[in-house]
Amino acid sequence: MGITTRLRANVRAARELWQRLRQRHASTPTAARRLLAAVALRAYRRLAYAVNDGFLMRRASAPRFAAFQAGIAERLGGHFYVIVMPDTLHFLLPCLRLVAGRLPIVLLLNGARAWEAALLRQHFPDLPQFRVATLPRSSVNHGAMIDMMLRHNAHDFGILDHDLYLFDQRVLQELRFSDAEFLLCLLADSGPRWTYPLTHFLYFRAAAWQRLMRQYGVGAGIYRKVPAAARGQLRGAGLRDGETLKPYHDFYDTLHVLLALGYSEGMELVQFEFADGGVIHLGGTSIGSHHTKGMMDLYIHLLFLELAQVPELERRYAHLAAPFNNAGALRARLPQTPEVRRQLDLLDRLAGQLNGQALASRTGCSSASNCSTGSGGPNR
Repeated sequence: MGITTRLRANVRAARELWQRLRQRHASTPTAARRLLAAVALRAYRRLAYAVNDGFLMRRASAPRFAAFQAGIAERLGGHFYVIVMPDTLHFLLPCLRLVAGRLPIVLLLNGARAWEAALLRQHFPDLPQFRVATLPRSSVNHGAMIDMMLRHNAHDFGILDHDLYLFDQRVLQELRFSDAEFLLCLLADSGPRWTYPLTHFLYFRAAAWQRLMRQYGVGAGIYRKVPAAARGQLRGAGLRDGETLKPYHDFYDTLHVLLALGYSEGMELVQFEFADGGVIHLGGTSIGSHHTKGMMDLYIHLLFLELAQVPELERRYAHLAAPFNNAGALRARLPQTPEVRRQLDLLDRLAGQLNGQALASRTGCSSASNCSTGSGGPNR
């Protein structure tokens, strides 16, 4: 991306950001203060990422994680990690209620506050927790988190997003690999050359990924250019210099260099297929600063606070959507465009399914789908 194109994109993003702030705050000075706070926080977090992903990961998080893994060795193998970000527990609690007891879950606290960890222990006392080292009010990049998991697992494992809701849990019976497979996923997109998985739900054949990392000296993070040790292998597979898996990116996204290397060696990705509604992913709930969230994001935040029915969360997270405090009232202010109506229909469906799941738990059904007619299971 050239300098002029990047500058135009930044100007356009700044205008959109200011429009969002003015929608949210009637007072121009209040909107301006929010903007300055967001800019300052973003600058700080960029610096913090460099420290968290580098020095603190090498000297603190990774060694402690290896020891932590040894301490829970009997619970590993087929396990899933859920990364716990700050200000996300109202999304995470219903996610965990769907899978806890059906999957071995390990919680990785990535910037989450002490009170959030304590609340999780109250609701899920049996789930192990590990906290990565971070500077205050910051987190570790997603790629560095996955890299840490890949380097310190002797068994196959998965990752599950905090805002992915797995209603059709028959996928959990399909978590096994054939000879050439090295990754299972629920959601994926296709680029010009290869399919790439979305990282919302992944299951790794750990030994295959670790071998690629050792052989080519490549990690799971983002790369601006293919590392020299991997360049010849990917050229031989037809990936030209500068060609990325996502055609709209000028960089290699999380896991993409390793993924391309696996493809170049004949390894295979498997995507599960589900009937409509079996898997719903919100996305974007932990990205950015609450200062700059748009109206739809604020509505989703308030909706899930009301769905969670946890008074402590309502009290501690109230400021995140200020000056709004009621999902219904905010919904009435949303523009009724086709895209907004599509999003609201999905949210209504998701809320209904989560409420149905809660009812099923109270009435003794093992799942909401067991209390009503369900859809077909996954296909491989």
